Amino acid sequence: MQAYGGVSIVNAIPSWYGSSMAVNLKVNVEITKGKYNGGSKLISTIITYLKEKFNLEDFDVKINSEIPQESGLKSSSAVSTALIGEVKRKFGLNIDVVKYSAILSILAGVSYTGALDDAVSAYYGGISYTYNKEFKIIKKSNPPLDISIIILPKGGRGKVNLNKLRSYELIFYEIFKLSLSDPITAMKYNGILVGEILGYDLTPVKKALEKGALASGISGNGPSIFAVTKEGEEGPIIDEFNLYGKVILTKAVGLDSEDK
Repeated sequence: MQAYGGVSIVNAIPSWYGSSMAVNLKVNVEITKGKYNGGSKLISTIITYLKEKFNLEDFDVKINSEIPQESGLKSSSAVSTALIGEVKRKFGLNIDVVKYSAILSILAGVSYTGALDDAVSAYYGGISYTYNKEFKIIKKSNPPLDISIIILPKGGRGKVNLNKLRSYELIFYEIFKLSLSDPITAMKYNGILVGEILGYDLTPVKKALEKGALASGISGNGPSIFAVTKEGEEGPIIDEFNLYGKVILTKAVGLDSEDK
């Protein structure tokens, strides 16, 4: 089963309303005979829960991922949805993959809200709009055409100050409402505001916007930085981001089949 990484449109921590856009960085998960002995708490939690709930036999998990881990690029949601989706397919289960991903991500301690928005975009592609407090999908949509995503990936779990983020509930809810009609502008406001609140150096973001980026900012809770440009206008931003590290150039992913 395949799932996608993503970049944030609206961080769900402040208001529980979240939005994420899938990008073409893939995770592939394969289930084989055996027993999982890896070190991932998320994977162990998912396996243990599903085995006990559905009386499944032991199985091992093989993961091939293009997504930098602990970077704010939705790697945990991509792994969890791909794994749960593959268990659903292999064992013929009737389960809501993205809801299980959210619940088990909280149980494993890798997400504060369950990251339903990230799970939806990872699993279905496209843009997700969710109310994570009630595990509710508000809508899914295709991303704008003819855009490129430039990512400056940074490792190490991002800074999180829950109380500080949640003190901005009202403005993030307004950004979420904006995202329903203008996801790129919302992505810009969210990315800058998260960076300011959590104390990141936004110099690369400022430079990217000066050089014509449609949006730029922090993805998730960081530490990765992204920029969105029109196709063919990536060069100046890539040159700027290259001053800070190795750059990933990718595309937004449209909605996959709704029949997963």
